[in-house]
Amino acid sequence: MLFYTLNHLLLWLWAWLFCFKKPSKTKNIVFVCIAFTQLLLVMVLRNQIGYDYNMYAVGFQQISAEGFSSLTYKDWEIGFVLLTKVLGLILPSYIWYIGFLSFLAIIPAAVFIARNSETPWISTILYINLFIFFMEFNFLRQMIAVSFVMLAWLFIKKNKFIAFAVTILFASLFHQTVLVMLPVYFLIKMQPKLKELIVYGYLILWFYMASEGFINILTTFYHEEYSNTVFIKEGLSFVYAIVPLAVTAAAFLLVKWGTLNVTNENKYLINLSLICTILMVTMSKHSIIERLSYYFVIFLILLVPVIYRSLCAKGIQASFGGKTMELTSDKQKKILAVGFLTVILILSYFHFYYGLFENAHGAVPYDIWLRFDGSKEIRQFLSL
Repeated sequence: MLFYTLNHLLLWLWAWLFCFKKPSKTKNIVFVCIAFTQLLLVMVLRNQIGYDYNMYAVGFQQISAEGFSSLTYKDWEIGFVLLTKVLGLILPSYIWYIGFLSFLAIIPAAVFIARNSETPWISTILYINLFIFFMEFNFLRQMIAVSFVMLAWLFIKKNKFIAFAVTILFASLFHQTVLVMLPVYFLIKMQPKLKELIVYGYLILWFYMASEGFINILTTFYHEEYSNTVFIKEGLSFVYAIVPLAVTAAAFLLVKWGTLNVTNENKYLINLSLICTILMVTMSKHSIIERLSYYFVIFLILLVPVIYRSLCAKGIQASFGGKTMELTSDKQKKILAVGFLTVILILSYFHFYYGLFENAHGAVPYDIWLRFDGSKEIRQFLSL
């Protein structure tokens, strides 16, 4: 627990040094490079951190030993099996294998944030607090698919469906759940207006009420091993849905009030955030839905800086029952923007520490595999 707090404090230090005063594109890139190098070290040096860590370590050893005589292993997709076999020819042990996969997780996330976030330090903090980072400790196959979705964002923005579809189909060779993104490409074209929000609200309620029957039907022919298991019958805490709900509600209100411009990119981010909210509300009933939510949380960390910047630029001008509320002075705009960001960050830290106390993704206690004089004492300290 203490280790992850220290990790956060270091990120705030880098943000203060490079991003808070006279921010620039160059400073943002320097921040992202330093921050994600730090996170890469956390991932590479971890020892048996993540519930599926040992499963992948054993899988690497078994797949490497059998060579190319078989292209299947458990329920692993063929793309990941082939990647593991190739790495088995090159890498000496599973520690190097986990390290290489960590590199595959971190680099796309760093590029995604550096290229697309209006305020990279905010997106980086949310990347950790909303457990995208911890997901990459655990769901090693899916984290590659999530990385491809980050790449596919470029094709969504440019309305290049063929390139988007090819990217998603290739990603499905590593985790089939990513195929959910194909229909999503069309769903996010809708305008984010309040009447659409009412329709979405109805869909959330309907999906929440009917989800068990829908999932039971799905598991009769897809991943039958999950049928009638705890992953279907029990959910995760509603705490994890609070941040998506807050951000999505704020986005719809600010669109209505004219603060948030409905560019294509913003429209897509808002709708992706809304789908994220639907899934994270539903996963409070069925924990298996968490798997799908990570394809959408990655866009939530881009939407928060957009809202923050919009409040900084425009403030709020809204009408209520014939009366107009104008909060558009420089001081008011700053208070609104900082207030919004403070609330979201506080909620995200609640999400983060609540998850750590639940030991989400098997992230605690942190331990390192390095062995050197004094390492036992250091590992004990990091495990606090």
